[in-house]
Amino acid sequence: MLNGTKEWVDFAERDYEASMLLANSHTPSFEIIAYHCQQAAEKYLKAMLIENNKPVPHIHDLGKLNLECSNFQAELSVIQDICERLTPFGTVTRYPGSSMQVGSEHLPLIISWTEEIRKIIRNQLGIS
Repeated sequence: MLNGTKEWVDFAERDYEASMLLANSHTPSFEIIAYHCQQAAEKYLKAMLIENNKPVPHIHDLGKLNLECSNFQAELSVIQDICERLTPFGTVTRYPGSSMQVGSEHLPLIISWTEEIRKIIRNQLGIS
């Protein structure tokens, strides 16, 4: 694995670990947990781009990032739908008055999407 890839993976793991820590707190902040989940997935996708010597766009759209990754890693097409579903949690839910609210009922699904993306990309990168 390239050094740049490892750096992005390390940052992705920090977001993932933060989301897990917050999810298990006594007063979880659902939109912050969802944000860290989206950020972990975004950084994992960007790590795939770096590992394959591709430019990293300054976007937060997981669907677009995954389409780029799927061009050279066809196996990643299986996570396209969940990438698209997870994207809004990195932007839309970040501000008061959002038309999209995050509640406790959403967390199991958001976390499972993040874990699926994490698992598949870690596997592609050869990380156990």
